[in-house]
Amino acid sequence: RFFINLLCGPSESSDIALHFNPRFDGWDKVVFNTRQNATWDAEEKIRDMPFSKGKAFEMVIVCFAQSYQFKINGKDFYTFEHRLPLARVCGMQIGGDVSIQTINVIGVR
Repeated sequence: RFFINLLCGPSESSDIALHFNPRFDGWDKVVFNTRQNATWDAEEKIRDMPFSKGKAFEMVIVCFAQSYQFKINGKDFYTFEHRLPLARVCGMQIGGDVSIQTINVIGVR
């Protein structure tokens, strides 16, 4: 497993506007969610696994006014509608069993 969180504050306990979490757990899936006031919202589970254990990948998250669009290895993967205002996002947290080579942030306000 690994995760990417777009945080709405300076600490790990802050609200999470976007939680992206691929899970290789026998029921391979990618989970999307948000956390508000220390409570997780309803998960959106996608049972299409675009990742392979141990293989490099490229992921692009495009932020639109109403949603995040995920592209993985050049292919559209999923659109996650905003549950918290994009303007609240001020940080990124990455953890789990993943190695990051490059992160680019383009078009920051």
